[in-house]
Amino acid sequence: MQKSKATKSATSAIPFTTKWSVVVFMFTFLCLEPTVAQKITGISTTYSDSFREWIIPTEDPDITGELRMRWTFQNDWTEWDLRVGELAATIVQKWKEDPSLWEVRCDGIIVTAKTTWRGDFHQWKLSDGKNRFNWGSRYGNNLEEWTTDNPDDSFFQLYTYREGDPRDWVVIDQLPEDVSTAMKIAMIFLAIHFSAPHR
Repeated sequence: MQKSKATKSATSAIPFTTKWSVVVFMFTFLCLEPTVAQKITGISTTYSDSFREWIIPTEDPDITGELRMRWTFQNDWTEWDLRVGELAATIVQKWKEDPSLWEVRCDGIIVTAKTTWRGDFHQWKLSDGKNRFNWGSRYGNNLEEWTTDNPDDSFFQLYTYREGDPRDWVVIDQLPEDVSTAMKIAMIFLAIHFSAPHR
């Protein structure tokens, strides 16, 4: 009983403001946990005759995302916004007159995408400071299938659901968990952006 009283006395001696600070700190810590993104399983145009707006299905049937051209009425294909659940990303062509360099920003991570060879928009080198990938169309000028060239345990693939139709794509994601969502978004965007008509 004596020990219990001493503990109670010590606790009550802590100033109210100190107790409140601890509560606020714990609440803030819990709320700052990293965003957990749903795995993207595909991407399809919202409208059958336009490639400026896309729908993004995920593993969770209750969560879908969207990819939109930021300046639709200006016919500007260099800036895009993506949202899937609570996850948001921006995709920007680094220089307006140079489509060979792009940046994807998502969850505090920046992915830089640069063409492997000048003037060839079918092969890319991607880096986020931690991981690097080569990404491109599997069969040269056939733009209906894109893959990484990494081993089987680092495989990512995008291919059209129907042959000859760039409106609907399937995503196969077998990348390790430490590969950022920003990296995956960059791969998906580059494939559809340089495979589909700009209309």
